[in-house]
Amino acid sequence: MWLCFNAIYTQNTVQIVTTAAVTFFCALFAIVQILEVRKWYGNFGKTCQAQLKFEFYPKFLSYDIPLMIALLIFGFIMAFLGWKLYRQLGWNIYKKIGGDINTQAMFKTYLIYTMLLKLGLFFIFGLALEAFTVFKINFRNSFYLKHNRFLPRHFYLFHIAVTGLTFLIQIIGYRSAKKEIKVGMICLCVFWAAIIIDFCILMKYSTSSIKDSWYFLIAFLSIGIIISFFSLIWSVFVYNNFGRGLKDRLNQKDKEEPVFYLRYAPI
Repeated sequence: MWLCFNAIYTQNTVQIVTTAAVTFFCALFAIVQILEVRKWYGNFGKTCQAQLKFEFYPKFLSYDIPLMIALLIFGFIMAFLGWKLYRQLGWNIYKKIGGDINTQAMFKTYLIYTMLLKLGLFFIFGLALEAFTVFKINFRNSFYLKHNRFLPRHFYLFHIAVTGLTFLIQIIGYRSAKKEIKVGMICLCVFWAAIIIDFCILMKYSTSSIKDSWYFLIAFLSIGIIISFFSLIWSVFVYNNFGRGLKDRLNQKDKEEPVFYLRYAPI
C-alpha cells in the first residue's frame, strides 16, 4: 500500500507498474505455499523416532485458493488503474523533464533505480531478517536437529553486517543519486555486490540437502539475488549519467499542478 501511494506522490510511473506486478506475484506465490505445505505435511511423520504416516488433507485449500483469487482480481484492478495513471503521469514527467530523448532516458533510468531501492528496503531487508529465523550459527555440540540449517560462524557474522547496513545504504543511495555523489554510488555498488554474495551463500546452505529444501526460501533467495543484481546494474547506469544535466532537472522546484487536480485523459 505504501509503495502504491508513494508512487502516486512521487509520480514514479515505473513504480506504479511494479506495484501491480508485485500483487500478481503474491497471488502466484500461493501455489508455492500449497506445494510447500503438502511436502512438509507428508514428511512430518518421518522426523519422529517411530515413523508415522500422515495422509495429506488439503483443508487449508478452502482458505488459500479464495485468497489467491482475490489477489488476482485486485492485481487486474491495479493493473488497469496503473495504466491510467501511467498515461497521466507520463504527461507530467514530459512537462518537468522536457522533450529531449536523452534526458527522458536518463530520468527513466533514475525512476527504475529508485524503484529498485524501495524494493530492496522492503524485500531484501525482510528476506535478510527471515534468514535469521531459518539459519542458526554453527555451534553444533551435543544439540543437533536434523532439519535445522547451520551457517559457519564467519558467514553468519557477515550476514549480520550486511543486514545491519541495509537502512544506511538506502539513505546513501537516494542522496548520492540525487546529488550526484560519486563516492556514495561506489559504496552502494559494493553493498549490492556484498548482498549478492550473501544470498548466494544462503542459497548454497539452504540447498545442501535437496530433500530438506524449502521451496519458499529458494524462491525468495532467487528473487533477492535477481533484484540485487539489477540494483547493481542500474546503480552503474545512474553513475554513468552523472554530469549530464539530470541533476538540475531533479532538484528544480516542481511547477506543475498537483496530480490530484489534473484532468483525466479520456478512457
